[in-house]
Amino acid sequence: MDAFLKLFPFLHLVVLAAGGILLFAVKRKYPKVRNAELITVFILFLILVALFTETGLDWIKRLMSLIQV
Repeated sequence: MDAFLKLFPFLHLVVLAAGGILLFAVKRKYPKVRNAELITVFILFLILVALFTETGLDWIKRLMSLIQV
């Protein structure tokens, strides 16, 4: 687990870059897909990657503890 934490920013940047390349490939294969749709998908992917970081999970745990009274 410590090995992944040492690679923290680089691993997530690689995942985001791979997602961007994949969306670019989708745009080339299907030209009718609009840019706004691809940008929306990338933003949702960015939020998904951010949620599954340690800080994102800590934030979710704090939010759940506030909800549980």
